[in-house]
Amino acid sequence: MIADGQFLITEALKSMLQASGFRVVAVSRKHELQELLGKQDIALLIIDPVRFEYGSTGELAWLKRLYPATSILILTGSISKQQVIELNREGIGNIAMKTDELTEILHAVREALNGRKHYSRELFDLLVKSGGQTAESLLLTPSEIEIVRMLSGGLSIKEIALRKNVTVSTVTTYRKNIYRKLNVSSRSELVRYAIETGLVDAIDYYI
Repeated sequence: MIADGQFLITEALKSMLQASGFRVVAVSRKHELQELLGKQDIALLIIDPVRFEYGSTGELAWLKRLYPATSILILTGSISKQQVIELNREGIGNIAMKTDELTEILHAVREALNGRKHYSRELFDLLVKSGGQTAESLLLTPSEIEIVRMLSGGLSIKEIALRKNVTVSTVTTYRKNIYRKLNVSSRSELVRYAIETGLVDAIDYYI
């Protein structure tokens, strides 16, 4: 379901998703949204809170609690770092920008449907440039960030396990979750990502 007050954007997004094999309905008013959610099993709600009468994170959190089987993807043209932090705190971790490429938006849709967090690359860039809390810290736990730095520093899984006094299996699970959250598939991709986002210092590490 698409919930957006901008008619042209809604129609373009609806057409794009239908061409990719998705069944789509669209609403432009809050009462229409609530009515459909109450009557139909909606797998994914794609919503722009700025353009759709939802002025606070609390209202979206209420929707998430009321309809836990419906995933939420924020697709917006404008969002602040504080809003991202608040959404993440409420368990809404799928955010894309309306200016993203078609492939990026489709990827965000599929990740949301599969129950995985996803922040678009443009959103990451906006958060990193805004300073303060980095984008990856919204996705990763403190322990995961520590392991990213250890992996980037060249430590093996066994060495990390010894340093953290946990099992090799535990570290392997950490690594798997990190790769999934950051959408990388190898250590070299992880190191590159960590350097690009400032999670590690490029002077200290190499790919």
